Amino acid sequence: MAHNGTTTLQDPYNTSQQDLTEDTLVGNSQEPVVLPDQNRPGYWLVGDHATFVADGEDTNGQYSLFDFYTLPQGGPFPHIHRTENEFAYILEGEISYQLDDEVLTATPGTFLYKHQDDIHGFVNLGDTPSRHLEFTLPSGLEKAFATVGVPGSILEPPPNEIPPSEILDNYTEVLAEYGVEAQNSIIFPSAGLNQTLTGTPEVTLLRPGQADTDVSATLALSNGTAIPVDFAAGERTKTVEIPVDGSELPGDTLELAITNPTNGAIVGLLQDELVLTFGEDNTYTLENGDKPDSFPTILPNDEERLKVTLGNDDYTFVATAADTDGKISLFDVSVQPGTQNESLLSAPTDLGFYVVDGNVTFELGDESFTAAQDTFVFLPEGNSFALTNQGTLPARTLAFSTSPEIETYIASTGSGNDRANSLSIMEPPLTSDLSTMISTESFV
Repeated sequence: MAHNGTTTLQDPYNTSQQDLTEDTLVGNSQEPVVLPDQNRPGYWLVGDHATFVADGEDTNGQYSLFDFYTLPQGGPFPHIHRTENEFAYILEGEISYQLDDEVLTATPGTFLYKHQDDIHGFVNLGDTPSRHLEFTLPSGLEKAFATVGVPGSILEPPPNEIPPSEILDNYTEVLAEYGVEAQNSIIFPSAGLNQTLTGTPEVTLLRPGQADTDVSATLALSNGTAIPVDFAAGERTKTVEIPVDGSELPGDTLELAITNPTNGAIVGLLQDELVLTFGEDNTYTLENGDKPDSFPTILPNDEERLKVTLGNDDYTFVATAADTDGKISLFDVSVQPGTQNESLLSAPTDLGFYVVDGNVTFELGDESFTAAQDTFVFLPEGNSFALTNQGTLPARTLAFSTSPEIETYIASTGSGNDRANSLSIMEPPLTSDLSTMISTESFV
C-alpha cells in the first residue's frame, strides 16, 4: 500500500491536530502507523472485493489486513495457501466457509482460522452482501490480489460472467507464483443463477482452478438420472442439457448435484448443488442449492469468552494463542463514552487496532489522535498508550497481536474476571481440527 504525502486527521478526528507525515507513518518501527479509511486500494476478485486496510509495510511484515465485501454467490473457489495462514472476523451479514471437507456458516462477531496447507474457500450464500476482515500471516498476499484483481470500488462490480479459459489459466499461474494453489475443482458457477432462462434447461459445470489433467464427474438429478461429464485436459467448462419429457408443470423443481469426481479432482462444497425450477412458457430458473442454513451456523458465544477490564475499557478475548496455533490474539475492546485522562499502558508487544464502531481516541504521552470507524492503527512495542472515548456514544475497536504475551499482559494488568487472575501464556494446541479454528463460539 502506498502512502503519499501527508495524512492529516481533521477535526474532530484528531484532538491534537497533529499532521502525520510519511516519515511518521512508515519506515520508523517505533512510530505509530495511522491509516484512516481514505483512498485505500481495492480489487475485485471472484464476486468479492478486497480493500487493502494494511499490508506488510504498515505492520513490520507481520500480517496484512483486508476488508472483504462479498456479493451474494461471490467468493473464491477452493484453494490452498502454502505461505500464509488466514483468519477471518465477520463484521456484517453471513458468509459460508469450506474448511477441508467441512462447511459452516459464520455470523457477525465470529472468528475462523483457515490453516496453511488446508483446502478452503468461502461463498456468500445469502441474499445481501457480507463484510469480513481477513488477516493473512505473514504479509505478502496483497501482491497476488493486486496482480490478478480488477481495480475498482465496491459500488462498481464487474459483470458476473464465466471468465475465458485464458483468464483462468493466467489466474491460476499467477496465484501459484505467490504460493496459492487453486485446486483442481469442479463447481457450478454463479453466472446465470436466479435469472429467467428460456428453452431446454441446461447447466454449466466449471473447472476454475488447475485444469491440466483429464477428469470426470457425475451430474446427479433428484429424479434418479445420472449424467457423466468428462473434461479433457485444459477444458474448463461443460454445458449439459437436462433431459425433460414435457410433463413438468410451472413450479416443479429438480435438484442437481456434482458427484464422483475422478483423477484427483474435488467438488467445491459450497457450489456443488443447484435447484432447477420450471416456469411458464418454456422458461426455467437455476439457484444455488447450497443454503447458509443447511450448514452448521456459528454464533459468538460471548458468555464463554474471557472478559477483562483494563483502565475503563472492557477487553473480550475473541481468539487466543490456544485457538490459533500461537499465531494471533484478538480482542474486542469496548471503550465507554466520557473516559479520559487514563494512566498509560505499556504493552510488551506490537499492537494493531481496527475501529469497528464510533471514535476511539489514542492517548500517547503528550499527544493524542482520534481514530474514526474503520481506521487502522499500528502501535509498535515501546509506545505507551491509553484508549479513551471523548464522545457521548460507545465505541468499539478490535485489538490484535502476533505475540501471545499480550494475553498475559492484559489478564495480569486488568481486573474483573477470576479466570484472568490465573491466566498464563496460552500454549497452542497439538491438533488442527475444526474445533481449534473457532474461538469459543456456539453452533446452532
